[in-house]
Amino acid sequence: MKTLINLLTALILAFTVISCGKNDTALVVTKEHPQEERVELTGDQYAMAGIEIGGVETKNLSLVVKVNGMLDSPPQNVVSVSPRLGGYVRSTMLLQGLRVRKGQVLAVLEHQDIVMLQQEFLETSSRLEFAEAEFKRQEALQKENINAAKTFQQSATEYKSLLARLSALRQRLLLIGINPDKLTESSMSAAYSLVAPMDGYVTEVNITLGKFVSPNDVVCRIVNTSHIHIELMVFERDAPKLREGQRVRFTLVNDPQERTAKIYLIGREITQERTVRVHAHLDNENGRLLPNTALQALIELGEQSVSAVPDAAIVNAGGKDYIFVMLADEQQTAHHSFERVEVRRGAVAGGFTEVLLPEKFNKESKIVVKGAYSLLSAMQAGEGGDEHGH
Repeated sequence: MKTLINLLTALILAFTVISCGKNDTALVVTKEHPQEERVELTGDQYAMAGIEIGGVETKNLSLVVKVNGMLDSPPQNVVSVSPRLGGYVRSTMLLQGLRVRKGQVLAVLEHQDIVMLQQEFLETSSRLEFAEAEFKRQEALQKENINAAKTFQQSATEYKSLLARLSALRQRLLLIGINPDKLTESSMSAAYSLVAPMDGYVTEVNITLGKFVSPNDVVCRIVNTSHIHIELMVFERDAPKLREGQRVRFTLVNDPQERTAKIYLIGREITQERTVRVHAHLDNENGRLLPNTALQALIELGEQSVSAVPDAAIVNAGGKDYIFVMLADEQQTAHHSFERVEVRRGAVAGGFTEVLLPEKFNKESKIVVKGAYSLLSAMQAGEGGDEHGH
């Protein structure tokens, strides 16, 4: 009796599978292992999907790596302008985008400390004249052994102290653009001019009339665009392929014109985004290019022998890339079964994409080179059904 029940159960299950097979949209998706997914098509479905079979090829490709990046200026071409001596903004002509020349007045600052600095310089200068004369007199007396050695030493100390102080005050005046050699009691002023330290364009303005700015404040930023380079963010998997001197072709997001550069430096640190920063110099400098402009680039790696498949053979699902492999033992049956295998993309060139295959992948396997997205759609539709993919 038990044997009869088992036989009837097997017949019912077989009938259920055959009934499902009569449906034109029938497919079977199996997940025997977590990393192995299969899809099965009938002969009619296979023909309608327009599937073509090929294989993984070994190609000598002029490979490129596609990356993103931006234009940048070297640190020596960017300057933050701060006042040497604090003051209130009396006048300014600063505007973002304004082109300035080295030595051009950016703003005029005024403060009573500026007057006091000039006053101290003039007073120290007068005292130094007297101290110098006294030092020379005591020096002459010392040679004749007329005065005490202590008196001579005191005069020498006073003279040297004032000499050092005057030198320091001179440098402070020069820093704010006041010529100490032309300074007189009648030429003293409560204002001084803040000037541009280099040629460039104003990219940031942080002052308004009447605002007090200290030496810790950044009045404006100036960028010299005469030398612009590009900074590229290359994924860590592609970093070992890079070499200094490799050619870079790139386009800006706001300009379709293709430009070229050469890799100059390759970073030695991987960022939190798993990228390496690559520095490249433009072949043709252009002063009109703006720093921080986004760009897309192709780094030419040269010709290499790699495993590659037609671009259409790779599909993307859930952020991962896959190819479909035809199961060898079912190629001659009425049904066609395929296994979805995860791969990693490499470089792209001439309609082919380099693929990094799983370790145990058999390169003799037949793969789907056309119609892979039809299989992906069928698989996703099957996953949306019941446990048997009906």
